[in-house]
Amino acid sequence: MNVFSKYFIVLLLIAMASCTSDFLTVTPKDVLTDANFFVTAADAESALIGAYGQLQEESTFGNVVDAANLDWTMSGDLYEQDQNTPRVELEMLSLPANNLYIEQMYTGLYRGVARANFVISRTGKMTGIDAAEQALIVAQAKFLRAIYYYKLVTYFGGVSLVVDELNASSKLDIPRSPAADVWKLIISDLQEAAGVLPVNWSNANDLGRATKGVALAYLAKCYLWQENWAEAVKASETIISSNAYELLPDFRSVFLETNENNREMVFSTQYASVSNGIEGNQLDVRSAPRGAAPEFIGRGANSNFVPQTAWIDAFEKGLDGKIKDQRYWGVIIGPGEHHQEMTDFVMPLTFPNSYTKTGYIVTKYWQKASVVASGLNAPIVRYAEVLLNYAEALNETNRSQEAMEQVNKIRARAGLDPKPLQLSKAATLDAIFYERRMEFVWEPAGAFSDLNRRNRFMDFIKANRADYNKIDVGSKPWLNQRPILLPIPLGAWNVNKSLTQNPGYPAF
Repeated sequence: MNVFSKYFIVLLLIAMASCTSDFLTVTPKDVLTDANFFVTAADAESALIGAYGQLQEESTFGNVVDAANLDWTMSGDLYEQDQNTPRVELEMLSLPANNLYIEQMYTGLYRGVARANFVISRTGKMTGIDAAEQALIVAQAKFLRAIYYYKLVTYFGGVSLVVDELNASSKLDIPRSPAADVWKLIISDLQEAAGVLPVNWSNANDLGRATKGVALAYLAKCYLWQENWAEAVKASETIISSNAYELLPDFRSVFLETNENNREMVFSTQYASVSNGIEGNQLDVRSAPRGAAPEFIGRGANSNFVPQTAWIDAFEKGLDGKIKDQRYWGVIIGPGEHHQEMTDFVMPLTFPNSYTKTGYIVTKYWQKASVVASGLNAPIVRYAEVLLNYAEALNETNRSQEAMEQVNKIRARAGLDPKPLQLSKAATLDAIFYERRMEFVWEPAGAFSDLNRRNRFMDFIKANRADYNKIDVGSKPWLNQRPILLPIPLGAWNVNKSLTQNPGYPAF
């Protein structure tokens, strides 16, 4: 159990500075206020836990709204089993400004920014605190602010740039800043964080906190977006040379709740399986087949997101026609196949539609039957992504053979034959994106965001989505933009009339 699951998240004491008056000079001793809270390092740590806590929402870093609803459903490799209206809008790339999930993500990310700003501002002004401890708290908050903004800029482009703590007297009509300015802040925050954060935390209770490695991993991701290939290579090589991470030999073991915070997990959202559910998640319920027996699904099952057959068909097969790729056998089950841990559960050969309309279930997050919220951590950055990001940057600096060496490391773990090292630059990039697709199902990497970053998304869905003609690309001008951006939510504009809409969408 780590520090984030031991404490109730301290929130919103801190949301606004309190009003004061000259004749109110008594400092209360029995309640927390902004005047008496940021006194000790423990106070700053409590506020920092609140900033970490925002990662846990499904709308931010819980691998539901982003990884499932957006990335993997929009690319078409996961099917939205429920087919509720907001999910169908994403699936069909309709993307209205009032889409529920887009607005939830936008709002949740800004809550994260606000909490991080609060920690940075208040902790930076503290006196009587050990300087190294103070710097470490601020570095973690800057890392968190950076990754909240990373999602905002990659999904929405230029957004309102807020770097100071807001209070009741603050001007809240904040125009959008150019994307370049947002990237500048993100990179600055990550560089500062990487210069302070440890390679590893020595105390087991600190597992799950940001490290130098994940700050560098996000820097590499930023540089890929900006096509700054040389800096992406440099950041990746620093991570690799730290020897802090490795590919685990067994693919499924990477995700097991009994093996959390392992050497492949560069960063993951921390959860705990507790009866009150506050520190847990619903990833197991969203994965497990609806209608299966209670001894396998515990408190329930929704099978919200199931693999599309086009993705299943993309797995490499042996001469016997059987899927050879161990990544399939690690996190998927299909007709007639048994669950990896609960071996008594076998997917029916004739499967009920309530289980899955495609015949397949993702078991990455469904590992046992539980009557309380899942404590399984949600993967955010894995070492496998570090290697593929490195490969992409190497390829763009005309080091394609070295890039393919990284790709073949991923393939070797999957039990696949190596691909030739002497591929063209274009073929090497195709090989990298194939491994992304097969490696990261229902994780933040590997689908819409990565494809969109390299302007490969529209070609990908045309080649791989069976329902491509139903999408009616010609009627959706936002899909002509490069990169494709999500709409600024209508709810955000309702409270900030300075916002303008992204190109291709109807103006506010």
